Amino acid sequence: MRPWMMLAAALLPGMASASGHELSLGGNMFSSSGLSLALPNRPGLEAAYAYETDSWRLGGGVRWSFGSGSPPLEVFARAQLTANMGVWRPAVGPELGLSWLRVVGPANTGFPPDYPDTRAALFGPAYVAIHAAPLRFAFGRFTASTLELHWGTLLTPQPGSLLRLQLGLLQVGVTL
Repeated sequence: MRPWMMLAAALLPGMASASGHELSLGGNMFSSSGLSLALPNRPGLEAAYAYETDSWRLGGGVRWSFGSGSPPLEVFARAQLTANMGVWRPAVGPELGLSWLRVVGPANTGFPPDYPDTRAALFGPAYVAIHAAPLRFAFGRFTASTLELHWGTLLTPQPGSLLRLQLGLLQVGVTL
């Protein structure tokens, strides 16, 4: 039997036993930094969807930034493991996405004024990150999460050349 078939056989019974579709909306702060590139902190909004089972959350969404950008958004997909401990529902897992948030602050390094924009143009849109929601709680059909941490890097052209950091201020969701 192929390995992916064994994995599907192990996961599908759990997914069928308890599942829900969750829609959520929240606010966050974006920040990125690299060796010679500093992007300012920018507030933003996130709209997300998750298909939730006993211990898995599979979904994705869109983030908008209130800074300038062309366009100022990200799209992402994530898979998270969750724990069900009463009302406390922490979650952690990988996230893969595309980002067009390349707003660059002024250079304070003595380089030419166009250096940050030139450097930002070298980074591709694909990224990978770990998304953790340690303070996530469920109250009936509603969920609330605060201080979510999103930490990752760009995938192109050099993984690790730019650090992504995002702090989720408040995320509120409803299970349909």
